[in-house]
Amino acid sequence: MDFSLEGRVALVTGAARGIGAAIAEKLAAAGALVHLADRDIAQAEAKSAEISAAGAASRALELDVSEPQSWQATLSEIERSAGDLDILVNNVGLTMSKSIEDTTIEDWRLLMRVNLEGPFIGTKAALPLMKKSALRTPYGGSIINVSSISGIVGTANLACYTATKGGLRYFSKSAALEFAKAGYKIRVNTIHPGLTEGASANVLFKASVDSGVCGSMDEAKKMWTSRYPVNRMAHPRDIAAGVLFLASDASNFMTGTEMIMDGGLTA
Repeated sequence: MDFSLEGRVALVTGAARGIGAAIAEKLAAAGALVHLADRDIAQAEAKSAEISAAGAASRALELDVSEPQSWQATLSEIERSAGDLDILVNNVGLTMSKSIEDTTIEDWRLLMRVNLEGPFIGTKAALPLMKKSALRTPYGGSIINVSSISGIVGTANLACYTATKGGLRYFSKSAALEFAKAGYKIRVNTIHPGLTEGASANVLFKASVDSGVCGSMDEAKKMWTSRYPVNRMAHPRDIAAGVLFLASDASNFMTGTEMIMDGGLTA
């Protein structure tokens, strides 16, 4: 099975750290020119330098996914410097663990703006360039939206987060159908990670400690991890491997669907 991305151009949001950084590394190692987009431009540049030092091609770009003007500036720069865009990974996301009673309208709007509006704005902004780029490759372009198992099932104290991730799942399905019927040669799929090492998992652990359910972060980690049949959290590189598959021509007959990577939790 060929996962080569030689000659492809990719954009990964939230690529300075965590899952986004692992995705950028994986796509670059497969041969793509990867643009690491993040609000934290200094960390994005540092990660890009690591990728380049390993012999792969990458660039860092500053991007606020909630701002249409920021998206336009980023896409204009990619078109100017690279000429094409084959792969878009909408990875940026915020996690919040609160009861519905404690969730404010400001909390709700913040998560909607980043987790749901961001991918919508990004898809819309990237479409003109991706439509042109899709004509030069056998199977066209690929958009991968990073959702969550919380976009598949509900979870107590994650109502706001699950609403955004479920919305992203169904936005992606609709976009996939629309682009296929229009003949754009652009596939759209979602990937749904379970508990993954990094900042988002720590939010859940801290909420368990703050609520008194667990006495320490280590205890919270053990409690959350024990729910998974494989008895461990995912590493960001595990999720990146799934994104590589969806970005590559190996998944050319997949669009409008989801890849669940949760160690068996939702089974």
